[in-house]
Amino acid sequence: MIVALIALVGALAGVLTSYLVAGRTVYINSITAERSKWIDKLRTNIAAHSGLLAELSFTLHGQKVIKNEGSGMASLVVNVLTKINNSAAIIQLQLNPWNEIDKNILSLIESIVICDGTDHNLVDEADKLLIAHSQWLLKAEWEKVKYEAHGAFYRWWHNNDDEKRLKEYRAWVGKEGSLTDVLARFAKEKARK
Repeated sequence: MIVALIALVGALAGVLTSYLVAGRTVYINSITAERSKWIDKLRTNIAAHSGLLAELSFTLHGQKVIKNEGSGMASLVVNVLTKINNSAAIIQLQLNPWNEIDKNILSLIESIVICDGTDHNLVDEADKLLIAHSQWLLKAEWEKVKYEAHGAFYRWWHNNDDEKRLKEYRAWVGKEGSLTDVLARFAKEKARK
């Protein structure tokens, strides 16, 4: 009787362990796959947005005044601005408004304003900052995918990596990644509008 009871407990423990392992495997496969797709889409959308900003900068460099509605350059600028607004909306919907890196990217994207005489160098600076901050975000998200996919020992060993990366990001933002100047200059552009 005791042997049968021990065998029953062992069988139930085996079933429970299999259930928990299978549930974790399904979770890891679905979450990491979806996060990987999201990272790829975000990377593609940011690259497209950056390309549009570069195109706009090139056009602004060639023409200082946008107000000539009938000129071919003005319609080209309006066309690019429409595409920029569309791509900005897509990126904004993909980002998390509560994450620090995402917030910085969102504030940068939302601040970009084009008026008569907007300096193309300002657009270039915003584009470079967008790419740099996005690189931090994409790396952090990829590290989360790796963290979720690995075993318990890896997760225990790398438990504080997110906090370390965030500290490094904050230090970088305090120096070469600062948004303060660019956001202030775009605020002046918006006030001139």
